[in-house]
Amino acid sequence: MSMESNKKVKKKREFPHAFVILFAILALMTILTWVLPAGQYDMVEVNGVSAVDPDSFHYVENTPVGFFDFFKAIPLGIQNGIALICMILTIGASIGLIDSTGAIRAALVSLTKKLGDKSGRIVLAGMMIFFLCIGAFPSMLEGSIPFVPIGVAVALMLGYDVVTGVAIVFVADIVGWAAGPTNLYTVGNAQSIGGLELFSGIGYRMLSLVVLGAIAIWFVLRYAERVKRDPSKGIMYGEDYSDLKSASDAQLEFTLRRKLILVVFVVTIILVVYGSLEWGWGLFDMAAMYLICGIACGLIAGFSGGKIADGLLAGAQSVFIAAMAIGLARGISIVMDNGQITYTIVHALVNLVAGLPAAITGVAMLVVQTVLNFFIPSGSSQALVTMPILMPMAEIVGISKQMTILSFQFGDGLSNLGFPTMGALIACLSYARIPFNKWFKFILPFLGIAYAACAVLIVISSFIGY
Repeated sequence: MSMESNKKVKKKREFPHAFVILFAILALMTILTWVLPAGQYDMVEVNGVSAVDPDSFHYVENTPVGFFDFFKAIPLGIQNGIALICMILTIGASIGLIDSTGAIRAALVSLTKKLGDKSGRIVLAGMMIFFLCIGAFPSMLEGSIPFVPIGVAVALMLGYDVVTGVAIVFVADIVGWAAGPTNLYTVGNAQSIGGLELFSGIGYRMLSLVVLGAIAIWFVLRYAERVKRDPSKGIMYGEDYSDLKSASDAQLEFTLRRKLILVVFVVTIILVVYGSLEWGWGLFDMAAMYLICGIACGLIAGFSGGKIADGLLAGAQSVFIAAMAIGLARGISIVMDNGQITYTIVHALVNLVAGLPAAITGVAMLVVQTVLNFFIPSGSSQALVTMPILMPMAEIVGISKQMTILSFQFGDGLSNLGFPTMGALIACLSYARIPFNKWFKFILPFLGIAYAACAVLIVISSFIGY
Protein backbone atom coordinates (compact mmCIF):
# COMPACT_ATOMS: atom_id res chain seq x y z
CA MET A 1 0.00 0.00 0.00
CA SER A 2 2.81 2.36 0.89
CA MET A 3 4.49 1.65 -2.46
CA GLU A 4 1.30 2.67 -4.29
CA SER A 5 1.14 5.88 -2.27
CA ASN A 6 4.73 6.67 -3.16
CA LYS A 7 3.93 6.19 -6.84
CA LYS A 8 0.95 8.51 -6.59
CA VAL A 9 2.84 11.31 -4.92
CA LYS A 10 5.91 10.86 -7.05
CA LYS A 11 6.32 13.96 -9.14
CA LYS A 12 5.91 13.50 -12.85
CA ARG A 13 9.14 13.95 -14.74
CA GLU A 14 9.06 17.19 -16.69
CA PHE A 15 10.22 17.53 -20.28
CA PRO A 16 13.32 19.74 -20.56
CA HIS A 17 12.88 23.47 -21.10
CA ALA A 18 13.27 24.58 -24.74
CA PHE A 19 16.48 26.42 -23.85
CA VAL A 20 17.85 23.25 -22.26
CA ILE A 21 17.14 21.38 -25.51
CA LEU A 22 18.97 24.05 -27.51
CA PHE A 23 21.89 23.94 -25.07
CA ALA A 24 22.03 20.13 -25.40
CA ILE A 25 22.07 20.38 -29.21
CA LEU A 26 24.83 22.97 -28.94
CA ALA A 27 26.82 20.55 -26.79
CA LEU A 28 26.19 17.69 -29.26
CA MET A 29 27.40 19.78 -32.21
CA THR A 30 30.49 20.69 -30.21
CA ILE A 31 31.21 17.00 -29.60
CA LEU A 32 30.69 16.25 -33.30
CA THR A 33 33.41 18.77 -34.21
CA TRP A 34 35.80 16.35 -32.45
CA VAL A 35 34.30 13.25 -34.11
CA LEU A 36 33.42 14.17 -37.70
CA PRO A 37 36.08 15.05 -40.27
CA ALA A 38 36.18 18.70 -41.26
CA GLY A 39 35.21 19.47 -44.85
CA GLN A 40 34.91 22.43 -47.17
CA TYR A 41 33.58 23.45 -50.57
CA ASP A 42 35.22 26.18 -52.60
CA MET A 43 33.08 29.25 -53.28
CA VAL A 44 32.41 30.47 -56.81
CA GLU A 45 30.34 33.20 -58.44
CA VAL A 46 27.15 31.79 -60.03
CA ASN A 47 25.01 34.31 -61.93
CA GLY A 48 26.24 37.07 -59.66
CA VAL A 49 25.64 35.08 -56.46
CA SER A 50 28.37 33.60 -54.30
CA ALA A 51 27.70 29.85 -53.95
CA VAL A 52 29.54 26.57 -53.47
CA ASP A 53 31.35 24.74 -56.28
CA PRO A 54 29.56 21.34 -56.30
CA ASP A 55 32.68 19.46 -57.43
CA SER A 56 35.09 21.02 -54.96
CA PHE A 57 34.37 19.19 -51.70
CA HIS A 58 37.51 18.24 -49.83
CA TYR A 59 38.51 17.34 -46.32
CA VAL A 60 40.58 19.80 -44.33
CA GLU A 61 42.41 19.77 -41.02
CA ASN A 62 40.06 19.42 -38.06
CA THR A 63 39.34 22.52 -35.97
CA PRO A 64 37.39 21.09 -33.01
CA VAL A 65 35.54 23.54 -30.76
CA GLY A 66 36.90 23.66 -27.22
CA PHE A 67 35.17 24.10 -23.85
CA PHE A 68 35.58 27.88 -23.70
CA ASP A 69 34.58 28.41 -27.35
CA PHE A 70 31.49 26.25 -26.73
CA PHE A 71 30.20 28.85 -24.24
CA LYS A 72 31.53 31.72 -26.34
CA ALA A 73 29.27 30.57 -29.20
CA ILE A 74 26.22 31.70 -27.20
CA PRO A 75 27.06 35.43 -27.02
CA LEU A 76 28.43 35.20 -30.56
CA GLY A 77 25.08 33.77 -31.65
CA ILE A 78 23.31 36.69 -30.00
CA GLN A 79 25.69 39.07 -31.80
CA ASN A 80 25.11 37.24 -35.08
CA GLY A 81 21.35 37.64 -34.72
CA ILE A 82 21.43 41.14 -33.24
CA ALA A 83 19.54 42.76 -36.14
CA LEU A 84 16.76 40.21 -35.82
CA ILE A 85 16.74 40.46 -32.02
CA CYS A 86 16.46 44.26 -32.21
CA MET A 87 13.59 43.90 -34.66
CA ILE A 88 11.73 41.45 -32.40
CA LEU A 89 12.18 43.63 -29.30
CA THR A 90 11.17 46.84 -31.09
CA ILE A 91 8.14 45.41 -32.87
CA GLY A 92 7.17 43.44 -29.76
CA ALA A 93 7.29 46.64 -27.73
CA SER A 94 5.12 48.49 -30.24
CA ILE A 95 2.55 45.72 -30.61
CA GLY A 96 2.41 45.33 -26.84
CA LEU A 97 1.58 49.03 -26.53
CA ILE A 98 -1.07 48.80 -29.26
CA ASP A 99 -2.62 45.76 -27.57
CA SER A 100 -2.74 47.61 -24.23
CA THR A 101 -5.15 50.14 -25.78
CA GLY A 102 -7.71 47.31 -26.12
CA ALA A 103 -8.46 48.26 -29.74
CA ILE A 104 -7.90 44.83 -31.27
CA ARG A 105 -9.80 42.94 -28.59
CA ALA A 106 -12.63 45.49 -28.59
CA ALA A 107 -13.00 45.01 -32.36
CA LEU A 108 -13.22 41.25 -31.85
CA VAL A 109 -15.78 41.62 -29.07
CA SER A 110 -17.89 43.76 -31.40
CA LEU A 111 -17.49 41.21 -34.21
CA THR A 112 -18.44 38.37 -31.87
CA LYS A 113 -21.67 40.09 -30.87
CA LYS A 114 -22.63 40.63 -34.52
CA LEU A 115 -21.75 37.17 -35.84
CA GLY A 116 -22.64 35.01 -32.85
CA ASP A 117 -21.29 31.47 -32.53
CA LYS A 118 -19.62 31.45 -35.94
CA SER A 119 -17.43 34.44 -35.12
CA GLY A 120 -14.63 32.39 -33.57
CA ARG A 121 -14.04 30.26 -36.66
CA ILE A 122 -14.27 33.28 -38.95
CA VAL A 123 -11.74 35.25 -36.89
CA LEU A 124 -9.29 32.32 -36.71
CA ALA A 125 -9.58 31.58 -40.43
CA GLY A 126 -9.23 35.26 -41.29
CA MET A 127 -6.10 35.63 -39.16
CA MET A 128 -4.57 32.50 -40.67
CA ILE A 129 -5.20 33.73 -44.21
CA PHE A 130 -3.51 37.01 -43.28
CA PHE A 131 -0.41 35.28 -41.90
CA LEU A 132 -0.34 32.84 -44.82
CA CYS A 133 0.02 35.87 -47.07
CA ILE A 134 2.60 37.47 -44.76
CA GLY A 135 4.77 34.35 -45.03
CA ALA A 136 4.10 33.79 -48.73
CA PHE A 137 4.68 37.19 -50.30
CA PRO A 138 6.88 39.56 -48.24
CA SER A 139 8.43 36.39 -46.71
CA MET A 140 8.23 37.64 -43.13
CA LEU A 141 9.18 34.64 -40.99
CA GLU A 142 10.68 36.00 -37.79
CA GLY A 143 8.60 39.14 -38.36
CA SER A 144 5.54 37.16 -37.26
CA ILE A 145 6.95 36.46 -33.76
CA PRO A 146 5.82 39.77 -32.16
CA PHE A 147 2.26 38.99 -33.31
CA VAL A 148 2.09 35.80 -31.22
CA PRO A 149 1.00 37.69 -28.05
CA ILE A 150 -1.96 39.07 -30.02
CA GLY A 151 -2.76 35.64 -31.44
CA VAL A 152 -2.72 34.11 -27.96
CA ALA A 153 -4.85 36.91 -26.48
CA VAL A 154 -7.40 36.59 -29.30
CA ALA A 155 -7.59 32.80 -28.95
CA LEU A 156 -8.10 32.95 -25.19
CA MET A 157 -10.71 35.67 -25.51
CA LEU A 158 -12.70 33.57 -28.00
CA GLY A 159 -12.63 30.49 -25.75
CA TYR A 160 -9.74 28.60 -27.35
CA ASP A 161 -6.31 27.81 -25.88
CA VAL A 162 -2.74 29.12 -26.18
CA VAL A 163 -1.79 26.42 -28.69
CA THR A 164 -4.48 27.74 -31.02
CA GLY A 165 -3.12 31.26 -30.50
CA VAL A 166 0.40 30.26 -31.50
CA ALA A 167 -0.82 28.12 -34.40
CA ILE A 168 -2.98 30.77 -36.10
CA VAL A 169 0.12 32.96 -36.35
CA PHE A 170 3.14 30.70 -36.69
CA VAL A 171 1.74 27.66 -38.50
CA ALA A 172 0.07 29.90 -41.08
CA ASP A 173 3.19 32.01 -41.53
CA ILE A 174 5.46 28.97 -41.99
CA VAL A 175 3.10 27.32 -44.47
CA GLY A 176 3.05 30.54 -46.50
CA TRP A 177 6.85 30.66 -46.33
CA ALA A 178 7.11 27.02 -47.45
CA ALA A 179 4.83 27.53 -50.47
CA GLY A 180 6.78 30.72 -51.16
CA PRO A 181 5.26 32.23 -54.33
CA THR A 182 7.56 35.27 -53.94
CA ASN A 183 9.87 34.08 -51.17
CA LEU A 184 13.02 36.08 -51.87
CA TYR A 185 15.14 34.15 -49.36
CA THR A 186 14.50 30.61 -50.61
CA VAL A 187 12.97 30.73 -54.10
CA GLY A 188 14.64 34.01 -55.06
CA ASN A 189 18.13 32.90 -54.03
CA ALA A 190 17.73 29.44 -55.56
CA GLN A 191 16.45 30.81 -58.88
CA SER A 192 19.31 33.31 -59.02
CA ILE A 193 21.80 30.48 -58.56
CA GLY A 194 20.04 28.39 -61.21
CA GLY A 195 19.95 31.24 -63.72
CA LEU A 196 16.14 31.31 -63.80
CA GLU A 197 13.94 34.38 -64.09
CA LEU A 198 13.11 35.71 -60.63
CA PHE A 199 9.87 34.17 -59.30
CA SER A 200 9.24 32.28 -62.54
CA GLY A 201 6.88 29.32 -62.10
CA ILE A 202 4.81 31.31 -59.60
CA GLY A 203 1.55 29.73 -60.78
CA TYR A 204 2.37 26.28 -59.41
CA ARG A 205 3.64 27.76 -56.16
CA MET A 206 0.34 29.64 -55.82
CA LEU A 207 -1.45 26.31 -56.23
CA SER A 208 0.82 24.88 -53.53
CA LEU A 209 -0.09 27.81 -51.26
CA VAL A 210 -3.81 27.13 -51.68
CA VAL A 211 -3.41 23.39 -51.04
CA LEU A 212 -1.10 23.66 -48.02
CA GLY A 213 -2.97 26.70 -46.66
CA ALA A 214 -6.30 24.86 -46.80
CA ILE A 215 -4.79 21.90 -44.93
CA ALA A 216 -3.34 24.23 -42.27
CA ILE A 217 -6.62 26.10 -41.71
CA TRP A 218 -8.59 22.84 -41.54
CA PHE A 219 -6.14 21.30 -39.07
CA VAL A 220 -5.94 24.28 -36.71
CA LEU A 221 -9.69 25.01 -36.74
CA ARG A 222 -10.43 21.32 -36.14
CA TYR A 223 -8.21 21.34 -33.05
CA ALA A 224 -9.53 24.72 -31.88
CA GLU A 225 -13.20 23.73 -32.05
CA ARG A 226 -12.47 20.44 -30.27
CA VAL A 227 -10.79 22.35 -27.43
CA LYS A 228 -13.59 24.89 -27.25
CA ARG A 229 -16.18 22.11 -26.88
CA ASP A 230 -14.08 20.22 -24.32
CA PRO A 231 -11.11 22.14 -22.82
CA SER A 232 -9.69 18.88 -21.44
CA LYS A 233 -8.82 17.91 -25.04
CA GLY A 234 -6.27 20.74 -25.21
CA ILE A 235 -2.62 19.75 -24.90
CA MET A 236 -2.05 22.50 -22.31
CA TYR A 237 -5.18 21.75 -20.29
CA GLY A 238 -4.82 22.55 -16.61
CA GLU A 239 -2.17 25.25 -17.05
CA ASP A 240 -2.89 28.75 -15.78
CA TYR A 241 -2.79 31.43 -18.50
CA SER A 242 -4.83 34.06 -16.69
CA ASP A 243 -1.91 36.50 -17.01
CA LEU A 244 -2.27 36.40 -20.80
CA LYS A 245 -6.00 37.04 -20.78
CA SER A 246 -7.84 40.11 -19.55
CA ALA A 247 -10.90 39.37 -17.43
CA SER A 248 -12.58 42.54 -18.69
CA ASP A 249 -12.35 41.72 -22.42
CA ALA A 250 -16.08 41.10 -22.72
CA GLN A 251 -16.82 44.64 -21.47
CA LEU A 252 -14.49 46.41 -23.92
CA GLU A 253 -16.28 49.00 -26.04
CA PHE A 254 -15.26 49.64 -29.64
CA THR A 255 -15.00 53.41 -29.22
CA LEU A 256 -14.00 55.96 -31.85
CA ARG A 257 -10.48 56.14 -30.38
CA ARG A 258 -10.10 52.38 -30.69
CA LYS A 259 -11.45 52.41 -34.23
CA LEU A 260 -8.82 55.01 -35.19
CA ILE A 261 -6.09 52.94 -33.50
CA LEU A 262 -7.16 49.85 -35.47
CA VAL A 263 -7.10 51.83 -38.73
CA VAL A 264 -3.58 53.11 -37.99
CA PHE A 265 -2.43 49.57 -37.13
CA VAL A 266 -3.87 48.06 -40.33
CA VAL A 267 -2.39 50.86 -42.47
CA THR A 268 1.00 50.24 -40.82
CA ILE A 269 0.87 46.53 -41.67
CA ILE A 270 -0.01 47.36 -45.28
CA LEU A 271 2.88 49.84 -45.46
CA VAL A 272 5.31 47.29 -44.01
CA VAL A 273 4.24 44.63 -46.52
CA TYR A 274 4.40 47.07 -49.43
CA GLY A 275 7.71 48.47 -48.24
CA SER A 276 9.30 45.04 -48.04
CA LEU A 277 8.08 44.15 -51.54
CA GLU A 278 8.54 47.45 -53.40
CA TRP A 279 10.96 49.62 -51.43
CA GLY A 280 13.40 46.98 -50.29
CA TRP A 281 12.70 47.55 -46.60
CA GLY A 282 14.77 45.53 -44.17
CA LEU A 283 14.36 44.62 -40.52
CA PHE A 284 15.20 48.06 -39.15
CA ASP A 285 12.82 49.83 -41.55
CA MET A 286 9.96 47.58 -40.45
CA ALA A 287 10.85 48.05 -36.79
CA ALA A 288 10.91 51.83 -37.19
CA MET A 289 7.49 51.80 -38.87
CA TYR A 290 5.95 49.75 -36.06
CA LEU A 291 7.56 52.02 -33.47
CA ILE A 292 5.97 55.07 -35.10
CA CYS A 293 2.65 53.19 -35.17
CA GLY A 294 2.88 52.21 -31.49
CA ILE A 295 3.59 55.74 -30.28
CA ALA A 296 0.87 57.18 -32.54
CA CYS A 297 -1.67 54.66 -31.21
CA GLY A 298 -0.67 55.50 -27.64
CA LEU A 299 -1.29 59.18 -28.30
CA ILE A 300 -4.64 58.45 -29.94
CA ALA A 301 -5.59 56.39 -26.88
CA GLY A 302 -4.85 59.42 -24.71
CA PHE A 303 -1.91 57.80 -22.91
CA SER A 304 0.60 60.01 -21.14
CA GLY A 305 4.28 59.89 -22.06
CA GLY A 306 4.99 57.73 -19.03
CA LYS A 307 2.22 55.28 -19.86
CA ILE A 308 3.46 54.99 -23.45
CA ALA A 309 6.97 54.25 -22.16
CA ASP A 310 5.61 51.64 -19.72
CA GLY A 311 3.58 50.03 -22.50
CA LEU A 312 6.61 49.80 -24.78
CA LEU A 313 8.75 48.28 -22.02
CA ALA A 314 6.04 45.75 -21.13
CA GLY A 315 5.70 44.75 -24.79
CA ALA A 316 9.46 44.31 -25.16
CA GLN A 317 9.58 42.29 -21.95
CA SER A 318 6.92 39.91 -23.25
CA VAL A 319 9.11 38.90 -26.24
CA PHE A 320 12.53 39.08 -24.52
CA ILE A 321 12.77 35.31 -24.07
CA ALA A 322 11.78 34.90 -27.71
CA ALA A 323 14.60 37.19 -28.78
CA MET A 324 17.16 35.27 -26.72
CA ALA A 325 16.02 31.98 -28.27
CA ILE A 326 17.13 33.34 -31.65
CA GLY A 327 20.62 34.04 -30.29
CA LEU A 328 21.01 30.61 -28.70
CA ALA A 329 19.87 28.87 -31.89
CA ARG A 330 22.36 30.91 -33.93
CA GLY A 331 25.12 29.68 -31.61
CA ILE A 332 24.60 26.14 -32.95
CA SER A 333 25.45 27.26 -36.50
CA ILE A 334 28.51 29.11 -35.20
CA VAL A 335 29.85 25.94 -33.53
CA MET A 336 29.28 23.91 -36.72
CA ASP A 337 30.98 26.52 -38.90
CA ASN A 338 33.94 26.94 -36.54
CA GLY A 339 34.36 23.17 -36.37
CA GLN A 340 33.98 22.99 -40.19
CA ILE A 341 31.46 20.14 -40.05
CA THR A 342 28.56 21.92 -41.81
CA TYR A 343 29.72 20.98 -45.30
CA THR A 344 30.70 17.49 -44.17
CA ILE A 345 27.09 16.86 -43.15
CA VAL A 346 25.76 18.46 -46.36
CA HIS A 347 28.08 16.35 -48.54
CA ALA A 348 27.05 13.11 -46.80
CA LEU A 349 23.32 13.82 -47.13
CA VAL A 350 23.49 14.91 -50.76
CA ASN A 351 25.35 11.70 -51.65
CA LEU A 352 22.32 9.74 -50.40
CA VAL A 353 20.22 11.27 -53.18
CA ALA A 354 22.71 10.63 -55.99
CA GLY A 355 21.89 7.65 -58.19
CA LEU A 356 18.20 7.33 -57.27
CA PRO A 357 15.60 6.83 -60.03
CA ALA A 358 14.23 10.07 -61.45
CA ALA A 359 10.70 9.34 -60.21
CA ILE A 360 11.69 9.46 -56.55
CA THR A 361 14.62 11.89 -56.67
CA GLY A 362 12.39 14.91 -56.07
CA VAL A 363 10.81 13.38 -52.98
CA ALA A 364 14.26 12.24 -51.78
CA MET A 365 15.52 15.83 -52.11
CA LEU A 366 12.55 16.92 -49.99
CA VAL A 367 13.75 14.53 -47.26
CA VAL A 368 17.37 15.70 -47.56
CA GLN A 369 16.41 19.37 -47.27
CA THR A 370 14.25 18.59 -44.25
CA VAL A 371 17.18 16.93 -42.46
CA LEU A 372 19.55 19.74 -43.46
CA ASN A 373 17.22 22.34 -42.01
CA PHE A 374 17.92 20.88 -38.58
CA PHE A 375 21.60 21.76 -39.01
CA ILE A 376 21.21 24.91 -41.16
CA PRO A 377 17.97 26.62 -40.05
CA SER A 378 18.26 29.39 -42.62
CA GLY A 379 16.55 29.22 -45.99
CA SER A 380 18.92 31.62 -47.74
CA SER A 381 22.01 29.83 -46.39
CA GLN A 382 20.66 26.46 -47.47
CA ALA A 383 20.00 27.80 -50.96
CA LEU A 384 23.62 28.92 -51.30
CA VAL A 385 24.93 25.61 -49.98
CA THR A 386 22.70 22.93 -51.53
CA MET A 387 21.25 24.34 -54.76
CA PRO A 388 24.58 24.45 -56.66
CA ILE A 389 25.04 20.77 -55.75
CA LEU A 390 21.51 19.42 -56.26
CA MET A 391 20.58 21.27 -59.46
CA PRO A 392 23.26 19.75 -61.74
CA MET A 393 22.71 16.32 -60.19
CA ALA A 394 18.93 16.56 -60.68
CA GLU A 395 19.26 17.62 -64.31
CA ILE A 396 21.33 14.51 -65.04
CA VAL A 397 18.35 12.33 -64.12
CA GLY A 398 15.89 14.56 -65.99
CA ILE A 399 14.53 16.74 -63.17
CA SER A 400 14.07 20.46 -63.83
CA LYS A 401 15.58 23.26 -61.76
CA GLN A 402 12.09 24.47 -60.85
CA MET A 403 11.19 21.08 -59.41
CA THR A 404 14.47 20.95 -57.50
CA ILE A 405 13.68 24.35 -55.99
CA LEU A 406 10.16 23.17 -55.13
CA SER A 407 11.58 20.22 -53.17
CA PHE A 408 14.04 22.55 -51.46
CA GLN A 409 11.48 25.14 -50.38
CA PHE A 410 9.04 22.51 -49.05
CA GLY A 411 11.75 20.72 -47.06
CA ASP A 412 13.25 23.92 -45.70
CA GLY A 413 9.88 25.48 -44.87
CA LEU A 414 7.66 22.90 -43.21
CA SER A 415 10.40 21.48 -40.97
CA ASN A 416 10.57 24.87 -39.22
CA LEU A 417 7.44 23.76 -37.38
CA GLY A 418 9.09 20.74 -35.78
CA PHE A 419 12.80 21.41 -35.17
CA PRO A 420 14.08 22.84 -31.87
CA THR A 421 16.99 24.42 -33.76
CA MET A 422 14.49 26.81 -35.35
CA GLY A 423 14.87 29.85 -33.10
CA ALA A 424 11.60 31.43 -34.22
CA LEU A 425 9.63 28.35 -33.16
CA ILE A 426 11.29 28.24 -29.75
CA ALA A 427 10.63 31.97 -29.44
CA CYS A 428 6.90 31.49 -29.98
CA LEU A 429 6.67 28.47 -27.68
CA SER A 430 8.62 30.29 -24.96
CA TYR A 431 6.16 33.18 -24.90
CA ALA A 432 3.17 30.83 -24.63
CA ARG A 433 4.98 28.54 -22.14
CA ILE A 434 4.35 25.48 -24.31
CA PRO A 435 6.90 22.67 -23.76
CA PHE A 436 8.46 21.47 -27.00
CA ASN A 437 7.27 17.87 -26.54
CA LYS A 438 3.64 18.99 -26.22
CA TRP A 439 3.94 21.21 -29.28
CA PHE A 440 5.53 18.33 -31.21
CA LYS A 441 2.60 16.09 -30.24
CA PHE A 442 0.23 18.73 -31.60
CA ILE A 443 2.08 19.49 -34.84
CA LEU A 444 3.25 15.99 -35.85
CA PRO A 445 -0.07 14.91 -37.44
CA PHE A 446 -0.17 18.13 -39.45
CA LEU A 447 3.40 17.64 -40.65
CA GLY A 448 2.54 14.10 -41.75
CA ILE A 449 -0.43 15.32 -43.82
CA ALA A 450 1.45 18.37 -45.18
CA TYR A 451 4.52 16.37 -46.20
CA ALA A 452 2.31 13.83 -47.97
CA ALA A 453 0.67 16.70 -49.86
CA CYS A 454 4.10 18.12 -50.73
CA ALA A 455 5.24 14.73 -52.05
CA VAL A 456 2.13 14.58 -54.26
CA LEU A 457 2.74 18.14 -55.49
CA ILE A 458 6.34 17.26 -56.33
CA VAL A 459 5.34 14.11 -58.26
CA ILE A 460 2.64 16.03 -60.16
CA SER A 461 5.19 18.74 -61.02
CA SER A 462 7.41 16.09 -62.61
CA PHE A 463 4.54 14.81 -64.77
CA ILE A 464 3.51 18.27 -66.01
CA GLY A 465 7.10 19.28 -66.78
CA TYR A 466 7.24 22.07 -64.19
